[in-house]
Amino acid sequence: MKLNFESLLEESLKFHGHICPGQVLGVRMSMLGLKKIGIEDPKGKDRKNLIVFVEMDRCATDAVQSVTGCTLGHRTMKFMDYGKMAATFLNLSTSKAVRVIAREDSRQIAKKHFPGNEDKYETQLKAYKIMTDDELFDVMDVDVKIRSEDMPGRPLKRIKCDICGEYIQDSREIVREESVLCRPCAEGGYCSCNNQDFLLQTAMQKSHNGLKIKSKLWIEIEGEPVFGRGRRFLLEAIDKHGSINQAAKEISISYKRAWSYIKAMEERLGVSLVERKAGGKNGGGATLTKEAREFLRRYEALENGIKEIVDERFKKIFWRGGKYV
Repeated sequence: MKLNFESLLEESLKFHGHICPGQVLGVRMSMLGLKKIGIEDPKGKDRKNLIVFVEMDRCATDAVQSVTGCTLGHRTMKFMDYGKMAATFLNLSTSKAVRVIAREDSRQIAKKHFPGNEDKYETQLKAYKIMTDDELFDVMDVDVKIRSEDMPGRPLKRIKCDICGEYIQDSREIVREESVLCRPCAEGGYCSCNNQDFLLQTAMQKSHNGLKIKSKLWIEIEGEPVFGRGRRFLLEAIDKHGSINQAAKEISISYKRAWSYIKAMEERLGVSLVERKAGGKNGGGATLTKEAREFLRRYEALENGIKEIVDERFKKIFWRGGKYV
């Protein structure tokens, strides 16, 4: 399927609502990027092979979405808030990826194509349609690694924030001192909630005097710890990275300690939790067993259930006269 510039621009115009230089750049940027990675039919037979990273929230982004069919909702478009007129196109079937960035001097080149036109907006609009790809863009081959939690499809997991009580998807949580936090609670968000009644319904809310409740759960056998939140994070990190070494780095422990935790859990629980693959041409790796996944599921259900009980009890005992005392 051959992409036609004029028809794609017309389609993008309908999608975006008006014609502008950014629309022309976005359409041409997309056509060039798709050509370079071997995608001929982005909305048809190639639709499952394409992911696009856009680095700007401007008119050109709508054009990229219109041409490629990639969207945030389908998780095939990734927004990187870099403020650059650039986009990276990735062919999942071949791992071929290119980054296309608009040249800063393209505005000056546009003037040379229409030297008598005083309206720079109109000059760019006309020139960008006829300028060569080399005049408009720089193109570079790049390597893009897509994490499993960033791929299209159903969320791999959901986990509750220890402060606001809202659920976090796709491994966006932040772990601090064995607390699981969403990014707004850990780093500050773009909005604040003024509804106190709503805040009271969430878990572990700080009051005017900083009062809050935390609960910690672990499982023992004959007084020896078997499983807790730290070891849960270890197994989840192994599942995420497919590597004990990478998992250990993520939770800031040594590989030796991570492996000792795994052996201790397996011995005391009497089941295999991690399957290791020997190194070789493609390197070694590790995966969780079905027993480990089932144990994690049950532990999460237990932890959430206990947390709800503790939160409710805390509120019942300490909440008086519209505040925690």
